Amino acid sequence: MAMRYTGRDAVREYESADNLRQEPGPEPHWQDSTWLQWWDLERGVGGVHRIGHQYNVDGGPRVINWSNLVTPAGIFKKVTDLPLRAEDKLEHGWGCGDDTCRSEVFDGRHVWTVDDPGTGVSASLTFTDYHDGFLGFPTAGRTASDITAHHIDVSGPVTGTITVPGGTFEVDGMGLRDHGWGHRVLGTMLSHRYVTGCFGPDLSFCAYAIHNGVSDTIETFAWVVRDEEVIFAVDVDILVYAEVDSASTRGGRIVLSLADGEQLSCELTAVAPGLLNEVSGFLNINTLCRATLDDGRVGTGHVETSMNFRYGDRRPERMQHGLIANGFHAIGGESLVGRDDGPFIPKHVL
Repeated sequence: MAMRYTGRDAVREYESADNLRQEPGPEPHWQDSTWLQWWDLERGVGGVHRIGHQYNVDGGPRVINWSNLVTPAGIFKKVTDLPLRAEDKLEHGWGCGDDTCRSEVFDGRHVWTVDDPGTGVSASLTFTDYHDGFLGFPTAGRTASDITAHHIDVSGPVTGTITVPGGTFEVDGMGLRDHGWGHRVLGTMLSHRYVTGCFGPDLSFCAYAIHNGVSDTIETFAWVVRDEEVIFAVDVDILVYAEVDSASTRGGRIVLSLADGEQLSCELTAVAPGLLNEVSGFLNINTLCRATLDDGRVGTGHVETSMNFRYGDRRPERMQHGLIANGFHAIGGESLVGRDDGPFIPKHVL
């Protein structure tokens, strides 16, 4: 069934080949990245994953990997920035630089494999698309020219298994994947918001707000996918609930006024600590959420935020409700509560 579009003309539709790794171009900071964020409401497991092949950068090509897995037994976090090897350019996807993670596409199945012997963590996750791929990012404005261009955002289900110290967990969740390629100049962004919600094959949304440091503007754009119809937003209002550390969040609220006259309002509540991830000094927090529409329908959600006015001049060692350190963080007792010897900043009431 063909996709229909309301609120924007001549929307580019992507082909299946566009989901695969692309050949790099000559532009500075040319990159090719694959991404997945998801949550399983029933089992309390989820993940945030990204592999980015960075070309035409000082010192030669790099590969940046974000592996984040949340389970009832604990949270696995690993962020690496390594030289890009020939063996990372997989026939069907992306390798991560040290063979602990890969993302591959097989006949419409987006398969993420994690195998980290040092921590005893492994996972096999399969994402399939709820709808066809299209260019949701605007060609108008400065986002495409100053920050990034090609970007496929698709919602869908995630199935598989996760094994961590403490047990093996089945997965049956929902979330959103993306594939982006071309120039990607993250230093242009002074701050941003990226918010999603997925409620099943008939309803999902994706929204962005980007503070552009070149043009000193804030550009917002968003869309809702209802069945096979994409309705673009005419107004985007994103409110994030930030902790005292000004980085980690408790979720947020989004209101989308749509081109068909309808409105979507959604409350996003954090279901796990935020996960700090980094690309070449650019720090952002990824918070997995429960998404609740004003009509009571519940789905999965995600809130990503950054505040990079100083762009990497200083790096926090701990946050109030966000994980920075790599490794497996077991859950038990007060392990995920702020304390002097824990991974979070303790809060003292005086």
